[in-house]
Amino acid sequence: MLIPDCSDNTVEELLDLEQEQPSGQRKSARKTKQILKAYRYRLYPNQEQETLLKKHFGCVRHVYNWALGLKIDHYEQTKKSLSLSDIARQLVAKKKNPEFLWLNEVNSQSLQSALRNLDSAFQGFFKHKRGYPKFKSKRNPQQSFQCPQHVTVDFEQEYLNLPKIKEIKTTFHRTFEGQIKTVTIKRTPCGHYYASVLVDETQHSVAPVVQEITPENTLGLDLGLNHFLIDSDGHKIDNPGFLKNSLDRLKAEQKIFARKQENSKARAQQKTKVARLHEKVKNQRKDFNHQRTAELVKKHHTAFVVEDLNIKGMVKNRKLARTINDVGWGQFILFLSYKCERVGKTVHKIGRYEPTSKVCSCCGYKRETMPLSVREWQCPSCQQLHDRDINAGRNIRKIGLADMLGLSICVKSTSEAIVAGATASAKGLQVAEDGSQEAPTRIALAI
Repeated sequence: MLIPDCSDNTVEELLDLEQEQPSGQRKSARKTKQILKAYRYRLYPNQEQETLLKKHFGCVRHVYNWALGLKIDHYEQTKKSLSLSDIARQLVAKKKNPEFLWLNEVNSQSLQSALRNLDSAFQGFFKHKRGYPKFKSKRNPQQSFQCPQHVTVDFEQEYLNLPKIKEIKTTFHRTFEGQIKTVTIKRTPCGHYYASVLVDETQHSVAPVVQEITPENTLGLDLGLNHFLIDSDGHKIDNPGFLKNSLDRLKAEQKIFARKQENSKARAQQKTKVARLHEKVKNQRKDFNHQRTAELVKKHHTAFVVEDLNIKGMVKNRKLARTINDVGWGQFILFLSYKCERVGKTVHKIGRYEPTSKVCSCCGYKRETMPLSVREWQCPSCQQLHDRDINAGRNIRKIGLADMLGLSICVKSTSEAIVAGATASAKGLQVAEDGSQEAPTRIALAI
């Protein structure tokens, strides 16, 4: 019997509840938000528990690769796709085969989760143009499996109980109330074990009230490399450069690793040392982004505006790829988005092709070119001296504010700044337009 898919990473889902109305009125649908939150804890399994965890990793990987092979062979022979239910029935028969009785030593629901993950991977390939599913390797340092049901926690004794693996010592740095939907067990390259617990807290929490968007409580955020964050108020946060600061140590340890003999114990130990350095950099970056986003959410601002950055395209620049990956823009926006969502604040993304750096935030004049070497420039129209990053942050705020309030106005104009007439003034906006007739550029300046 297949178990309902509980491994969805969606944070909030909408459930339609129909309630009967008094006679003479139509039935209305009330939408209730399902609040799902994930908690990540460090596990400290003993030797016996670690052996069972490794068995789960191996069996789940085997079932995933076996099912992927079945789907590929079935399509080559029949030109049709093999359904999830068909593979599940074959898995039940496979477990009864004396050659594969060792599959019964692990949680059966974890094996079924592997089949659902494979089905999701194929759906992502066909519907969302993601990569074709690949076979999993046992040499991959990151291993994981899921437990959809029958997981309990003991906060007093600090134990996590999994099917067939009981009383795993766990550091619960915070507690939760609600129904456990699914638990994902992961092993990092340096040998640390973590449990990601997805909890349904709909019955134990109240949905936040969406806060009003006002110009005075809207903040524009510009992400950069020299400075990690520049806001429209003129504040700058330096780029910590965690990877850059650890490169010398990483180079030394990787040279030692390269000199070790293949398949030796010393090489395995040195490989763990290198992995620990990489994980330290990862944790530093993650902690930094958590602190910065928490500081922003605690402020009085009710809305934040950021650019829709094409990070995948930007990292193709071989001169800036390592610095862009090190700064962690995508992680920062992700953390800021879900934290604002929990408290009812708004994160709005503007178009990635808006000329925020080349346009004067005071009068709307646009420069034709703006190389990265130019950090300050003076507007030839209003003679205002601009810091490149602060000016971009102010333009980001104004464009996003105009979009959220529905006050954007598009006007084709010449290279000179044009101030909108009575229509825009009545809406509380001052609009500056610049660009050719083939590609007009819009900048909406909210007063």
